[in-house]
Amino acid sequence: MRLSALPVLFLLSVPAAAQEEVDMSGMMSGIYFSTSISVNAPMAGADAAAKEAEEDAYRQRLYVRAVKECDGLMATIAKSCTITNVSVSTQVNASPGQPDYLYGTANISMTVELK
Repeated sequence: MRLSALPVLFLLSVPAAAQEEVDMSGMMSGIYFSTSISVNAPMAGADAAAKEAEEDAYRQRLYVRAVKECDGLMATIAKSCTITNVSVSTQVNASPGQPDYLYGTANISMTVELK
């Protein structure tokens, strides 16, 4: 039986939300866990400086929320949790005659040892 390369490449390119992590001895030491947080909110700032400050404040809130992801996992399914990567981005959407909206996302990657 001959397999096409396309399905194999597709399977290799699909990201996993959770994967087993194996330490050097070959024993499972936890799983890779990832989560995302999004916000979409109207902006109150009237001028460019106020909008920039508001965007910075939302980004800082996303950093705080990212750190709290381990707290939530520890309260439910995790024995231990280590954040391995955080990516935060914000974007301001402006349309003439409409209020500006801020869209922000945080992507958090962690290593988790299950209870």
